[in-house]
Amino acid sequence: ALSSGKYAPGLTDANPTEIYTAMLTGPQNMPKFSDRQLSPEEKRDIVAYVRMAAHTPNPGGYGLGGFGPAPEGMAIWIIGMVAVIGVALWIGARA
Repeated sequence: ALSSGKYAPGLTDANPTEIYTAMLTGPQNMPKFSDRQLSPEEKRDIVAYVRMAAHTPNPGGYGLGGFGPAPEGMAIWIIGMVAVIGVALWIGARA
């Protein structure tokens, strides 16, 4: 949330040149970062970090809504328990 109707563009669609330029010019409420404050190499490291953070991989295998491996494990456990109970009932009905 920015004050006075200022606008901050999203970082997911920004290319590395736009991010680097934003650090040099300081758009809206963002401060400017000169070469005395941050070296060009440090700025490139920041751009690389922002690009990496904007595209984080899915921590789980299948996804299940992107919640990670815990819901996947719980779903497999529930399916397994239903299968075991179903087999036990089937064996009990045949006896």
